Amino acid sequence: TWIIQGPMKQLLDRIFKRGPRSVVFYQHCYYHHYYLAQALRRRGWDALMVSIEDPNGPNANFYHGEDLNLFASTPEEQKKNIQQFFAMAIKRFRMMHFAGDGSLSFFPEYYGDPEPQDLMMWRGKGNKIAYTTSGCNSGIAQSSLMRWSASNPGGPICCNKCPYQGVEIVCSDKKNLAWAQRAEKFCDVIFADGAPALDLLKSPKVFRDPISSCLDPEVWRLDLDIPERHRVRTSADEILIYHSFGNFHLRANAERNVKGTPAIFAAIERLKSEGFPVRLIYVTDVPNIEVRFIQAQADIVVDQLNFGRYGATAKECMMLGKPVICYINPNELYPGKEIPSLRELPLISATEETVYDKLLELVLSEERRRSIGAASRRFAMKWLSADACAERYERVYDSLMSGTLETNRPIFESQDL
Repeated sequence: TWIIQGPMKQLLDRIFKRGPRSVVFYQHCYYHHYYLAQALRRRGWDALMVSIEDPNGPNANFYHGEDLNLFASTPEEQKKNIQQFFAMAIKRFRMMHFAGDGSLSFFPEYYGDPEPQDLMMWRGKGNKIAYTTSGCNSGIAQSSLMRWSASNPGGPICCNKCPYQGVEIVCSDKKNLAWAQRAEKFCDVIFADGAPALDLLKSPKVFRDPISSCLDPEVWRLDLDIPERHRVRTSADEILIYHSFGNFHLRANAERNVKGTPAIFAAIERLKSEGFPVRLIYVTDVPNIEVRFIQAQADIVVDQLNFGRYGATAKECMMLGKPVICYINPNELYPGKEIPSLRELPLISATEETVYDKLLELVLSEERRRSIGAASRRFAMKWLSADACAERYERVYDSLMSGTLETNRPIFESQDL
C-alpha cells in the first residue's frame, strides 16, 4: 500500500475540491488540458492536470504548466511518485483523460503492454478512460488521409508534403491502425478536435467539434501588454505577416514542408517586390507562453497550406482577433460526419498556389483584416474558450457516466494490420 505524504499530500489537499464530477488529465496536450482543468474546477469539478515529464525537457516550450508534476531525477523515484499518485487517483477520480499516442497507462513501462495492469485495475473499479488525439496519424491510416485529401478538388495531398511519409516507425497504415484498435479497445470517449472522420475517428464515441483543445481567453486577450523584448513592429505603416513552425528541424526538410513555408516566404517576397510595405515575422521554438506577444502584433497570420484543418497557431491567433490564412478541406468521406463548427470558421482557406492572392486581398484592405479578425475572436470565444469547452465536456461526461453515450466499435478501413 502506497501512502501519499509530505509535500505531495499537502499539494493535493490544497488543490482538490470535492465535487460530483472528477477527472485527472494525465500527460500534456500542449496547454489545452491545463486550461480545461481550471475551467472544470470553476464548474465545481475535481479536475487535475498531471505531468510526468521533466519540466525543463525538450517539450517544455509547448506547455504552460501543470497542477502536479511527478517527474523525478531517477526512474526509481519517479515510479514511486506515480505509484503513490495512482493509489490515490483510482479512489478519487472517475475518469482518466490522457494525451499522447501510445501513452496508454499511468506508468511508462506499461505503454507497450497489451493489457496494462494499472488500466485493468482502473476499469475494474468502474472508472472511465478518455483520450485526446495528437495529429493526423492518431488512429488514421496514411492511405485514408490521402484519400480524404484528394476529396477536395484542387487541394494538396497532405502526405506528399510530409517528411514522415515513408518513415514507417512514425506513420504507416499498419502502425496507425494498430494504435487505433488499441485506443478504441480501452477508451470510453475520444476527443479529436477538428480532425476528419477516418478509421478510429469514425467511431460514435469520438467527438470532433472543439471540446478538449481549449484556450484561456485571458491569456490570449485582445489588449495584451507587449514586453519590450518581444516588440517587433518598427513602423506604423508596415504590415506584419506572421508564420511559425515548431520543431522545424524535425518536421520539415528541403524537399518536404507540410506547412508550405517556402510558398509563404515566396509570396511575401513577391509582395515586397511589388512595393507593398509587408514584413515577415517568422517564429520557431519560442516558448508558447511568450509567442503570443509576437502574434498579437501581427496584421495577418498564415498557419498551414496543406493539411486541410487548423491547428494551434490558427486557434491562438483567432483568439487574439487576427485574420488567419489556413488551408481547409471541409469535406468528409462519410455522410453525416460533418463538423458543425467548421461551417462557422472565419479562416481564409489557401493553398501554396493561392496564398499570394489571399495575402494580397488582405494587404489591400485594412477593413477586411479588421472584420475577419473580429469574426475570429467571436468564433474562438464560442468554440475554443476554456469555459465554453468545459460546458461541452461536462455534457459528454454526464452522458458517458449515465450510460447514454453510444460506444459501438468503428468499422475500420480494409487495410491489413
